[in-house]
Amino acid sequence: MLGMNLWGTIYNMIYMFGWPQASGYEAVQFCQQHPEAAWDIFFYCLCGAVGQNFIFLTISRFGSLTNTTITTTRKFVSIVVSSLLSGNPLSPIQWGSVVMVFSGLSYQIYLKWQKLQRLQKKRKTT
Repeated sequence: MLGMNLWGTIYNMIYMFGWPQASGYEAVQFCQQHPEAAWDIFFYCLCGAVGQNFIFLTISRFGSLTNTTITTTRKFVSIVVSSLLSGNPLSPIQWGSVVMVFSGLSYQIYLKWQKLQRLQKKRKTT
């Protein structure tokens, strides 16, 4: 993970500052003129780093399926809540997609629960 982030940083620095007309210089100038934007960028990056640690811990402790389920559920809830709070209703096709996502998540949870029940039953018999 460290290596991936390091190489990503190197590539981004080259892309942003590798030649005289690169966009990184404008970004630095903008942040100097608007320090509140620099703080927003800093906190955005900090949240990303903390989130990346949670993803790493979730995958290492519970596996990638659990991480995928958590991520999909978070995005699913975010879309529905955003739609309800903003007053932008979902179209029938979008509601159909919401139902499909919810059904898929429910089915994954059900299969995991069944597997857990089988393992517990197997432990009781041995």
